[in-house]
Amino acid sequence: MKTAVVTGGASGIGRRTVERLLTDGWQVWSLDVAGDALAQHSTQLGAGDRLSWQVCNVGDPISVKAAFDAIRNGTDKIDALICSAGVIRIGALEDHTPDQLDLMLDVNVKGPWLSVREALPMLRKNSSVADPARVVFVGSIAGMRPKVGSGFYGATKAALHVLAGIFAVELGPTGVIVNAVAPGTVNTPMVQALVGQSSTSGYKPSGKSPLGRVAQPDDVVDVIQFLLSDAAKYVNGAVLPVDGGTRAAYVKP
Repeated sequence: MKTAVVTGGASGIGRRTVERLLTDGWQVWSLDVAGDALAQHSTQLGAGDRLSWQVCNVGDPISVKAAFDAIRNGTDKIDALICSAGVIRIGALEDHTPDQLDLMLDVNVKGPWLSVREALPMLRKNSSVADPARVVFVGSIAGMRPKVGSGFYGATKAALHVLAGIFAVELGPTGVIVNAVAPGTVNTPMVQALVGQSSTSGYKPSGKSPLGRVAQPDDVVDVIQFLLSDAAKYVNGAVLPVDGGTRAAYVKP
């Protein structure tokens, strides 16, 4: 049985990733700062000992180490790490506070780096170039096509995409491949909350893609599962847009 660790597992894309991996027979460790939501999700899923959860603030080195210490007590090998935890604060650059920027940097950039660093010994266990372990970062098209009203968020996601490429080159020879997915607008609680703030922040959601709808979490998880599959064992260092074509060409609003 393969084992995966999912950060941000209590909500949105991370939550749906946990569910889909369990359906596919994986052992899953779900990490999130929201302990009550993790416990409730675990009870709802009823997956027994195939689902474990740990409260974890991915931006805090002590919290990340504690979470992975708990994982190490249960297993010496993981096959995949999916870094889905993320936060956004919207508004003009001049209106942001240092604390808001620090939060986004901690969760969106430092968090994945800390998680990979702690996971590496277990990812490398029995992995090889022919049969690699996988790391998938959940980035954003905001890191590929910056958007007014969410400039610092886009900057942190652009940094995450860079980390994916550097990690891919540094870790690939040791049997760990690293890729990122870059969603556009996805119907998640985080995006729903942003819509209510957009009238005063200058931020405008991308809205419907050229395919006529926004993404559902499953649209993104489909691509994550591809990157975890044997079909993607030679895909390394990629940032794959999952946006229905939103960034493919500019459309005048």
